[in-house]
Amino acid sequence: MTLFDGSKKKFKRLFLAADIHGSELVFRKFLSTAEFYKADALLIAGDVTAKTIAPIIQGRDGRFRTKFSAKTYEGLTETELKPIEQSIADSGQYAARLTEDEYQAVRSEPGRIDSLFTKLMIDQIQRWTDMAEKHLAPLGIPCYWIGGNDDKPEALAHVRSTSHVRYIDDAVIRFDDDHEIMGFGWTNPSPWNTPRELPEDQLGPRLDRVIKQVRDPEHCIYLMHAPPYGTGLDIAPKLDNTFDPPRPVTQGGQEILIPVGATSFRDAIKETQPLLTLHGHIHETRNSAKIGRSLAIDPGSEYSSGSLRGAIINLEQNKVLSYQFTTG
Repeated sequence: MTLFDGSKKKFKRLFLAADIHGSELVFRKFLSTAEFYKADALLIAGDVTAKTIAPIIQGRDGRFRTKFSAKTYEGLTETELKPIEQSIADSGQYAARLTEDEYQAVRSEPGRIDSLFTKLMIDQIQRWTDMAEKHLAPLGIPCYWIGGNDDKPEALAHVRSTSHVRYIDDAVIRFDDDHEIMGFGWTNPSPWNTPRELPEDQLGPRLDRVIKQVRDPEHCIYLMHAPPYGTGLDIAPKLDNTFDPPRPVTQGGQEILIPVGATSFRDAIKETQPLLTLHGHIHETRNSAKIGRSLAIDPGSEYSSGSLRGAIINLEQNKVLSYQFTTG
């Protein structure tokens, strides 16, 4: 039984998710929303790839060892390893099998770790693209996605679009007769120094070059990874980056929360007034806001627990008819 009966609808239904971060379970759930919610299109607002590698070392005796969820596993057979390996993948980590010699070689050279990480990103993006195309093609439903600040440019350079899976970062595409979609995955700086960040004085001009390709901003959907500054979509803990990794700043035992969105995004939305803007980036936030006539939505993320946060948006020609946040 589906949540909505879309058989008589006179609008387009979008399903939005963001910050999947490599979770195999969350991605499978995301694909299932096409049928469950009777969506006309799926969208991902960036940060598709995982953040970490979980090495699985095969010893010279053929058995495996690894660490996952604060537990050490040793002497595993292939059969015993399989469910642990799947749990690692579902949590949003890359489970990388390495021989003892390969593991020592990777550890000894930081460049090899980086190369392995990029390869795993590329492999997953290509596999997910094929999986999504196979699932969505019989339904006739497209998926549009962008990268985020954590998605390495070296990996995104290998992305290919298919008939039903469209990568639209730094691009504008026609969605239907009435609407365009503008995709933009770069963000303002963060304490994490991630691969696709730019200072605001460079971020704004880069965004402007893409927005200039939009023919009709009034009916455009902006798919942007970071939220606009000071809108309630960008509230996150203040971090002290003198530590590695950065730590939340507390006062009176409570984390201090601050706006961390992009001022250039806020200014661009105020100036061009698109119909709808869709965001991710801030996992703690699940919120919406109005910026003039523009509706901004961020579904948040709980990828590490295997939970898919999303938003259903019902879109008419000239307005957003309704929207609803989901968790599942």
